[in-house]
Amino acid sequence: MIVHPKYASLIMTGQKLVEARMGVDRRAPYNRVNPGDAIYIKPANQSVIGKATVHRVDQYSGLTSNDIDHLKRIYNDRVLGDDAYWASKQDATYATFITLTKVTMLSDESTVPASLLVPSRDAWRMLHEDQSSSRKAA
Repeated sequence: MIVHPKYASLIMTGQKLVEARMGVDRRAPYNRVNPGDAIYIKPANQSVIGKATVHRVDQYSGLTSNDIDHLKRIYNDRVLGDDAYWASKQDATYATFITLTKVTMLSDESTVPASLLVPSRDAWRMLHEDQSSSRKAA
């Protein structure tokens, strides 16, 4: 997963426990990530810096602006989004909240699957089963 450098740092230090992805359509990771999956953490415009395991996934659909406000109250102590972040998500109709565990720092990208190192505009990319023995997300 590609995240803002500020949030990547908070994940790596254990302060940010939940990654939130919200939008108007069902793009990954919605319905594509499960407990036990491995996630590689990549700050925008930087190298992959860490790896985590998905502990829990909470998903929502058919959201309204009031629902987004409610989700903010429930999750923001673990998401750590500022008011501008939540304001930018007011039109979202889908949300995925991913609780992370076992966050580890990577010293280099040698253990990262090569297909994830290819430049892409996607903020979330999935490895297919034939590329890896287990499901992984980046």
